[in-house]
Amino acid sequence: MSEVEKELVVEEEKEIKEIEDTTKDEKTKKKKKNKFEDQLEILEEELKTVKDKYFRALAEMENYKKRMSEDLKRERKYAGMPLADKLIDAIEVFDLALKMETEDKNLKNFLYGFNMINDMMFQALKDEGVLLIESKVGDDFDPTIHEAVDKEHNLEVKDNSITKIVKKGYKFKDRILRPTMVIINIKPEETKIDENIETIQE
Repeated sequence: MSEVEKELVVEEEKEIKEIEDTTKDEKTKKKKKNKFEDQLEILEEELKTVKDKYFRALAEMENYKKRMSEDLKRERKYAGMPLADKLIDAIEVFDLALKMETEDKNLKNFLYGFNMINDMMFQALKDEGVLLIESKVGDDFDPTIHEAVDKEHNLEVKDNSITKIVKKGYKFKDRILRPTMVIINIKPEETKIDENIETIQE
């Protein structure tokens, strides 16, 4: 083999080796690239999960804040309700005492002054949201604002209507502080049964 041929063989071997090296490098790079891509996908997935959890926690926190704010508003709105309930009872007893009849001029003057105080106290309660439930004899019984403490039967009065107001009822803002205690007109059960029997017989 001549020197020229030897050189050509060496050159070819060099080229082959260079090609092999390049191929090896590309394969290694590809492997590394694939490994990095896989890791990147995993990290992206984890980031997505963390973001989702973060936004959910944020939404829950906002909902919790809203609920707490609403609860606080409600508590503030009805904070005076227990006190109003106690004062109403006291004012009603005071009111009954002031309705006593007397001929004594001095006592009449005292009662006049106490009536003014009573009105002022009730006005203060009104300003805080206490309202009298407007009910009168003859009105239909409404279980949402009335409480039946007794019943009676009168043929001249409409069934299920109020025949007497025993105790006034009050509201505190939009809640019932105390229902109006009433006596209602209801036909006795026997009468209703007899009427049904008569209707069937006819």
